[in-house]
Amino acid sequence: MSSSIIPLPDGGKIVKTNCFECHSKCGVLCTVDKDDKLIKVQGNPEDPRNEGRMCAKGLSAPEILYDPDRLRYPLLRVGERGEGKWKRISWDEAIKWLADKVKAITAEHGAKAIAYGQGTGRGTNQWTQLGGFMGGEVGHSLSPGNICLVPMMVQGFMQFGMFPTFDGVDFDNADCIVFWGSNTVWTEGSYSSGQVGRSRDRGAKLIVIDPFFEHPLASKADVFVPVRPSSDVYMALAWLNIIINEDLYDHEFTTKYSNAPLLITVEDELPVTLDMLEDAEPNVFLVWDKATQSVKNIHDKDLDQDIWYRGELTLKDGKKVEVKTAFWALKELADEWSPAKAAEMCWCEPQQIIDSCRIYANAEAATISVFQGIEEHTNCKETLHLINIIISITGNLEKKGGNLSMPFWQQMRGLAGKPPETQAALRMYEDGPEGAKGTLYGTASLPKAAFAAMRTGKPYPIKAYICVQGNPLSWAENTKKVRESLMSLDVLCMMDYYMSPTCELADLVLPAAHWTERDYIGDEVCSEWVFGQQKAVEPLYERWSDITFWRTYGREINKEAWPWETDEELFDYQLKETNAGVTWKELKGKWIHHLPPFSSREYWKNGFPTPTGRAELYSIGNLRAGAFPLPRAEEAKETPYSKPEMAAEYPLIAVTGRRYPIYYHSSFRGIPHLRELAPHPMVVISTALAKKQNIQDGDEVYIETVTGKISMQARSSDGLHERMIMIPHGWWQGCPELNLPAYPDDSANVNVLTGDKAYSNEFMTPNMRSVLCKIYKK
Repeated sequence: MSSSIIPLPDGGKIVKTNCFECHSKCGVLCTVDKDDKLIKVQGNPEDPRNEGRMCAKGLSAPEILYDPDRLRYPLLRVGERGEGKWKRISWDEAIKWLADKVKAITAEHGAKAIAYGQGTGRGTNQWTQLGGFMGGEVGHSLSPGNICLVPMMVQGFMQFGMFPTFDGVDFDNADCIVFWGSNTVWTEGSYSSGQVGRSRDRGAKLIVIDPFFEHPLASKADVFVPVRPSSDVYMALAWLNIIINEDLYDHEFTTKYSNAPLLITVEDELPVTLDMLEDAEPNVFLVWDKATQSVKNIHDKDLDQDIWYRGELTLKDGKKVEVKTAFWALKELADEWSPAKAAEMCWCEPQQIIDSCRIYANAEAATISVFQGIEEHTNCKETLHLINIIISITGNLEKKGGNLSMPFWQQMRGLAGKPPETQAALRMYEDGPEGAKGTLYGTASLPKAAFAAMRTGKPYPIKAYICVQGNPLSWAENTKKVRESLMSLDVLCMMDYYMSPTCELADLVLPAAHWTERDYIGDEVCSEWVFGQQKAVEPLYERWSDITFWRTYGREINKEAWPWETDEELFDYQLKETNAGVTWKELKGKWIHHLPPFSSREYWKNGFPTPTGRAELYSIGNLRAGAFPLPRAEEAKETPYSKPEMAAEYPLIAVTGRRYPIYYHSSFRGIPHLRELAPHPMVVISTALAKKQNIQDGDEVYIETVTGKISMQARSSDGLHERMIMIPHGWWQGCPELNLPAYPDDSANVNVLTGDKAYSNEFMTPNMRSVLCKIYKK
């Protein structure tokens, strides 16, 4: 491999590094002149993932780096909160001010009164977490994980011991590609579009399951299924019905490598263990062996397992118990959901469900990409559970062209160390019979509960919030309450590229270095590789890397938790702890390093890292955490079916979070050549609805929910159901160069509309993709 820095004849250089205008971390070549000015950024064809492709965001790096609106210096508030009066201070002063405030709050209220968080992050998730842990009481982790990545990641770990439905989607080798609530050719376009295109060129089938026909691949799909938002659970059950009853499942994988043969009780569907039958060790799970006509340990070799066993066993106290296999339980559930019945709930045609399922299940190798279109519902656990089952029983797990494990997700766990012993006891969640306790969300607090503690001091006060690359006024539900919460704090510290709406409320604002100005490790969403994400230019003004901030501030609070005196020492620690097999100096020198595959890639030898050693259709992990171990047909908590009285006043379903490939959540509306491509926040409504309400394209309309009201321009489309609308998120920033407005006072902020009453019981996910609303002319 050639050197990562290529000198140019004129005294400049080309630096091999990785873009971070989104999570894809595409390999790039940064051209820097002799005066250390970034001239251009282009894709690096040596990156095996993006192969030189780049999106508009990444190509705009020089404009973002030199944007005059970027933050330059640490700023301390001197006026009233939100008044916009600041004093420039040094980094030494900023760190001392913040550390002194945190120490004073800790002395009075304990470290539990300090919340740490981020938005989507710039790869610093584990260091944000360590910031929370270092106080020794609780890490609140006040970030939007409950609406992004955590549900599908955790459910994957619960069932497989790994996470195969994000960067493990093997587009390049698939004979069938399914985008289910996912749009990676926009959100990770440079990373996935070439692979999808190549597979389509060689004849791979394409299925798109999405409410909106303006999904970029919908018109190119072999089957497009326009599902009602949050009804995917019924479609997945219908797929399971077809796969089982038409005998489309992979018999070998299902029988030998999934826990389909696991014996459970008929009455309460709990696992049968050997210590229920005789004196034995606990947690020995059983299957029925046809060869010996007896129960056997699921971990035994050379079993002749029966996935269709139903019978009666005698317990050691002499009582009889009826048992069945987990596969029987799944069939019984799926049999209740014919394609016709599911289609009625999904607002689509039965044949669309049938055709899409048969194409997927009959493909030699098929892969499913899921994301926030599935996650951001209160019934997300059920849909994710079912999709994981479908991947498993069709034999597409850890299969070339299917869904694969990737090293990053196994390696990064535990980098922040163990949570404090009091973490679980001090964790905040919704109490009461309807409360969402987040049984599968680990020990993190529900953001809603943490924000409430800022306002009310209950169950105990949160007095300070320290956030890197986060804008909770944009990402969190019910913006009005979030704003009240932030205004109630004693200390709000924000570190970001720009003076975001949340930064405007802060006491201390810190200038973050752009990815071209900082060193870091490219690992997340990097597939089988790790990259030396080195800086292309020296940081401008007084901008710091997020890592430098966490490490410097952390050492002021707890040197034992933050022993690294330089960023390079921290990088070496991370690479060593993740068994990368390379030092930071070596990685930076060669830029790219291949990682060894995870052990389950050879599951026939190593099994899966789950309690049964298999891909778990019946999730023992879910059961142990307090969640249901089998999927259920669960309607989301605020829909026309579950809340008909609410739907009577708010008859439309709003899908929030409409993506633009040129923006990254709430970033970059101020970059002129990006803003001109999507200059205004526009709500998309059906042509039929526009005609019914006499709304013309470009008309200003109000969108209203039980929580709040915003306004946007309307645009009509034939590509969605008459009762659905599509609303973009992230609008606040203006673009003076194009004379395009900012949107102060949350006037176009979609999370003014999202409520804080209904959450997923397992992941504490609010209802963001199926919000009941109404729309009318302004």
